[in-house]
Amino acid sequence: MMSMEQCNHRQRGRALDAPIPALSMAFFVCALVCNTLCAATQPELSPAAVANRDAVSETKGLVAFWDFTHGDEHAWHSFFDSTVETRSYPAYLRRIGDDGLYSSATWPYQTPESQLVFDATGPFGNAVRFNRGHIYGAVERADFDRSLLDLTRKRPFTMIAWVRFVGPRHMVAGIWDEGGWDKYGGRRQFAIFAGLFGRRGVIAHISATGAASFPQSTIEGSQYARSRAIDGAPFEDHEWVALAATYEPESREVRAYLNGVCTPLAVTDPVAQDVYRFSEPQPANPFLFPLPIYHPRAFVLKFNGYSLEKDGVSEHRLQLDLDSGRIAFESEPGERPTNTTYRIRVDLLRAGTSILDTPLEFCTDQTSSGQLPAALEVKQGDYIQATLELLNKTGWQPVGSRVQREILPGAPFTFGRALGLGSEELEHGSELFIDGVAIFNRVLTEDELKRLALVP
Repeated sequence: MMSMEQCNHRQRGRALDAPIPALSMAFFVCALVCNTLCAATQPELSPAAVANRDAVSETKGLVAFWDFTHGDEHAWHSFFDSTVETRSYPAYLRRIGDDGLYSSATWPYQTPESQLVFDATGPFGNAVRFNRGHIYGAVERADFDRSLLDLTRKRPFTMIAWVRFVGPRHMVAGIWDEGGWDKYGGRRQFAIFAGLFGRRGVIAHISATGAASFPQSTIEGSQYARSRAIDGAPFEDHEWVALAATYEPESREVRAYLNGVCTPLAVTDPVAQDVYRFSEPQPANPFLFPLPIYHPRAFVLKFNGYSLEKDGVSEHRLQLDLDSGRIAFESEPGERPTNTTYRIRVDLLRAGTSILDTPLEFCTDQTSSGQLPAALEVKQGDYIQATLELLNKTGWQPVGSRVQREILPGAPFTFGRALGLGSEELEHGSELFIDGVAIFNRVLTEDELKRLALVP
């Protein structure tokens, strides 16, 4: 815990051992409305803030809720519903380029971009300013992998974030590593964003591949994730809002909410249009998502080098489960002639050498799935290679290029920052105050989301 003298010293904008540069006018104005740094570890909350905290923490199905008041000298901790979760998840402060995990008591940076600043005007009374890669929050992957906080596969959930944007808009919270925008890289699962796709509202981003959504497209933008619900209502900077997203696997819908309201929207995404050739705008809120959400041990691998216009197929993909060893081939929209046969070859490489006695191979006129050897152990750092071939009158012809993807560890859960932004690691991202983030193991109703909006 920090002493009052330390708190006052930091609040004046000076490090304990060195002066800092003068604050910019924008930062100074922002700091004027912020709470004292003493509130970081043991804030004195108003009755309204306590009531708001209790409203969230007592809601059924709570997996994790960070209000940035509950913690110790090491980390902030999450509230949870003990009937569905058995542990609290520690959240740390991070900075791009620094491997350290910090608490509000140990945060070492005091430049204007990285200084730790709090705002007492939000619903829970102790919002943290996160600023692109200069300062963000994280729950380490090792602390939640394969838990309920691991938002993956086909499992319902709700995420809510109470925020106030004061600068650029990008990611708010979730599990999202862009992988340098490599078409076959990245560790994207699910996250709330704002301000993307030319909109000023809530974006609920979801991924089956962890990488680009449509690698079969070659137009600009196809290197990015494009599967997302977009709420139709915009919101302004400098106002407190509750951004929420839900995923319901039974209906296969992702929904985005602003202050508890899901505003329908239909748009035509240019990359999806290049792939599917829609004749009219497609629903963006709710957004149809039929595939499982990415996990580093179970994910979708999509092929390239074909088109609906030329080949009658909009998507060829593999669903891989490295734990069970099952690999299944699928095509969409499934309008290919019944006599069309594809051959799929899958190999696994370690240090450039195959770890299979022979590559896995199966044809779609015999089966649409294959099985890796039961004794095979696929490790992080291995590469999976896959090729797709079409049988025609002259023999087997390749469809697109050979696809290769590294087996990676899962990404952390981060606040105010997406990872893997390539050369823009420090400058690209969000600047916002986050007063709380909550995840539930079920889809909350709109009435519940309105009740938990907790903003004017």
